[in-house]
Amino acid sequence: MESAWFIAGAYFVGMALFAIWARKDLGKDDESYYLAKRSLSGPILLVTMAATNFSAFTVYGSSGASYRIGLSFLPIMAFGTGFMAVAMYFLGKKVRLRSIETGAITAPEMIGSRTGSRSAQISMASVLVLATIPYLALQPRAAGIVVSSLFGGPEWVGAVAITALVVAYTITGGLKAVIRTDLVQAVIALGLLWLGLAIVVNDSGGLSSAMATISTSEDTAGLLSRTGNYTLLIWTSTMILWLFADPMFPQLFQRLCAAESDESIGRMATFYPTVAWLAFLPPILIGTIGHIYHPGLDKGGGDNILPTLILDVGGEWFGGLVLVAGLAALMSTMDSQLLATGSLVTRDLLRSVSDNKWGRETVIVSLSVLGLMLSLWSDLSILDLGLLAFSMYAVMFPSVFLVANWDSVDGRAVISSIIAGEMIVILAVFSPESFDGWWIRPEGAAMPTVVIPSILAAIGALVAAQWHFNRGPGFFESMEIKWGILIPVIPFVVIFMLAQDFWWWDNAGNFAWGLPIWIWWSAALSLVQTAIMARIVQLDSLE
Repeated sequence: MESAWFIAGAYFVGMALFAIWARKDLGKDDESYYLAKRSLSGPILLVTMAATNFSAFTVYGSSGASYRIGLSFLPIMAFGTGFMAVAMYFLGKKVRLRSIETGAITAPEMIGSRTGSRSAQISMASVLVLATIPYLALQPRAAGIVVSSLFGGPEWVGAVAITALVVAYTITGGLKAVIRTDLVQAVIALGLLWLGLAIVVNDSGGLSSAMATISTSEDTAGLLSRTGNYTLLIWTSTMILWLFADPMFPQLFQRLCAAESDESIGRMATFYPTVAWLAFLPPILIGTIGHIYHPGLDKGGGDNILPTLILDVGGEWFGGLVLVAGLAALMSTMDSQLLATGSLVTRDLLRSVSDNKWGRETVIVSLSVLGLMLSLWSDLSILDLGLLAFSMYAVMFPSVFLVANWDSVDGRAVISSIIAGEMIVILAVFSPESFDGWWIRPEGAAMPTVVIPSILAAIGALVAAQWHFNRGPGFFESMEIKWGILIPVIPFVVIFMLAQDFWWWDNAGNFAWGLPIWIWWSAALSLVQTAIMARIVQLDSLE
């Protein structure tokens, strides 16, 4: 494994040296440290958003999930994640405006400034930190898998080593260093993942041949169909989950605040669906094809299918090179998570207690240790950890959206909304049997179907509490709903409905390159979404 040692060592040294350079011209104030002086242009925002969002969950969670359920995971991730750019655009413009007006860097800070409620700020920050820890744990978990696959030995060694490297350049460089390393890591991750896919496809005789092999086997034919893998409820719920959860990721919200202009956010939202397909296609196809080489793996083995298969067919040199892509993906997310969550702690939680005497660096190190401990001791899969975090994030969306768009929102209404929504998530996680006979029927750590009742509960509590604490028409009159702003949303609603293409679910026949027609249908809808978003952004820029 000398070649693998060389490749990994070269990458670690290279990233360390680049990170040292990347921290140049760092300002000491929070706006410089956490927001890079609000200087992110459209292309840079797109790349850093993608690099931050496409994490170990993308590479290892997606490949593991596709190994278990097949290609049906591709449109739900590629289209679903790309579709959340709609929420990023319409919410992002308001978030950026409020951030400039109030000086807010985090969502809870915006809530506190706009509602005048310190309690609402602390409540949201606490939940966001708790939700981020499981997602943060994904990265060292995946790092351990990669390093163990390359060199053997226990997974904890790789988890600790990667965590230490990421923490080192994050605490010294702030967002500017994180973004610069993101740009490099995004190019490395995307390029090498596609190289890995090419190696696997070539070894299996071509994509059409691989799909034909899968379709003709009784044990694997279901991997090319959504029948038995998803119900319409699960499918729709998961897409709603991405739509509401992703803008609430602290690291993504942070980047909306750091955008140079509304146009920058628009350019990011326009091209994000394309990047989503480019990111999810390789790991999901590799995971599905993995059945040809390694049938019958358990859940843990399924999560390891990408590094296992890449090393099998690519050998040490190619395998080691491609596995660096996984390291790049998880590192580009981990650094952003640490920085954004650190801002939640120092600006929203600790300030009122200790006047931030612990410092930003101590907080980031402490968070990394918590994530590392959870990654080593939890037996949840990568997918389960991700879904738990996403379900908790989604509950925040109604409050953030309302506060960003309208004045006079009561902080107590925000608190009520958070409590009501998160109680549903907690019940689904710890007592799924409570939902027996209900239509959501959650399973595992946090089934995506919980997003619908949890968001409905959050919205209901928000409206009810707002009315209770502010009796009279004042609040609702202050909202001054302009129905004209809903017109641009209509085509996206149509696209979302068309994406629930249950009429093709049973069709597992080959359409092009061996892929079912519903894959191509979802890709076509993403192209339509891009075209519509480009037009809307253009019209907005003219106003």
